[in-house]
Amino acid sequence: MAAVLYSTENKAPEIPAPLRARADYLYYKKAQLIYQEGSTPLGAYFVENGSIKITKLGSSGKEQILKIVTNAELLCLSDLFSQSRYGNSAKTLEDSSLLFISKQDFWEVLKEDDQIFRSLLQQLALNIRKGNEKIVELAYKPVRGRLAEALLSLNSKFSTNGREPDQVAITRSDLASYIGTVKETVNRLLSEFRSEKLISTQGTRIKISDPNGLERISRMYV
Repeated sequence: MAAVLYSTENKAPEIPAPLRARADYLYYKKAQLIYQEGSTPLGAYFVENGSIKITKLGSSGKEQILKIVTNAELLCLSDLFSQSRYGNSAKTLEDSSLLFISKQDFWEVLKEDDQIFRSLLQQLALNIRKGNEKIVELAYKPVRGRLAEALLSLNSKFSTNGREPDQVAITRSDLASYIGTVKETVNRLLSEFRSEKLISTQGTRIKISDPNGLERISRMYV
């Protein structure tokens, strides 16, 4: 049975061998643009190692981070399926390696392997659901709850990315953009979380000391 990209079991996702066999290996430095919103997709990008921020510019020109993707995740899935231009931009948060599969090879593999096709459809549906959940969260959950939820979510992503558990490495500006606020508010709330012994910080690294406490704060506003 071919490896699936998004496993329903509690194990790390894998890039399917049929896609990997047709891929070119690319390396990007930290803060390097992978693709630009409005340009035409030439193929699929899979994150081999590292982390990528997916962003969109608002009407005021301010960048909003829609999500952060890590190992074995596929970028621009909805754009490939809808055969439209990129609806967002992708930029590295750190030095990262990606696999690139041309659009032609991508569709040929999906035609040949129903399991991979179904897995990607499942992931597309999950992306839509998570996007809707984030819209509701930004609209109704206070910033304190959004920050607690973001730290837990990012810790889950980074800990499966070969990082030390309970550590999140992200700039305050990116964290603010991710939860829809300003850096000053993030700094103030992180200071409160430190005083409550929920976290400790060193530079851009945030160590989670009390995940249950952050979970309670996140759920207070549901």
